[in-house]
Amino acid sequence: MMIHALVLSSLLLTEAGAGGDVLFEETFDGELQSAWKWIRPDADEWRLRDNELQVRSQFGRIWGGNDAKNVLVIRPAKTDNVEARVRVAHAPKEKWEQAGLLWYVDDDNFVKVISEQIDEKMYAVICREQGGRGQVFGKVEAPSADMQLGLVVQGNRVTGKWRLKETDPWSDAGSCQFDAPGDRYFGLFTQNGPQDQLRWVRFDSFVIIDLLGEKE
Repeated sequence: MMIHALVLSSLLLTEAGAGGDVLFEETFDGELQSAWKWIRPDADEWRLRDNELQVRSQFGRIWGGNDAKNVLVIRPAKTDNVEARVRVAHAPKEKWEQAGLLWYVDDDNFVKVISEQIDEKMYAVICREQGGRGQVFGKVEAPSADMQLGLVVQGNRVTGKWRLKETDPWSDAGSCQFDAPGDRYFGLFTQNGPQDQLRWVRFDSFVIIDLLGEKE
């Protein structure tokens, strides 16, 4: 029964992301589009190279703390029946070192789906912080730190998903309700990197999709 449920969940995620109109696409090809906004920017710790956004794996935190630098957010044209995707590549060494995708109101109210290293194993994880209180809703061991991540927003239900490459079917990372009031943004971030070492997280192929849009 559990295997059947996981297969069904994967099929549903594949179908949900199969069509729809592209609302926004970022190729990181020389400069960021003007719709983006930095939270606690540190210009020396990010760069655009090779059609990637490269951000230093920061020592600060957004989960359990409000000091993560270079959190990059964008407000989508619509905030219901919408999905964001991004590819994340990094080489985390610290416990809980992570990078990923946010559905964000402020530092105490967000949902995140992440590629995270815990005790030398990699995981795809979905968590929510609401009113400053955190909760984990899904944690799946993954064979690589490099993965494509997605967040699907349907009303107040947010679902995380992941896959290693674009030809793979999506795997379900978990879902949760998110009821925090306020303007909502998609975002990119890093957390729990080392203080005394320089490691870069690479983001590329960021896209926001209207799930109710017409297929091309």
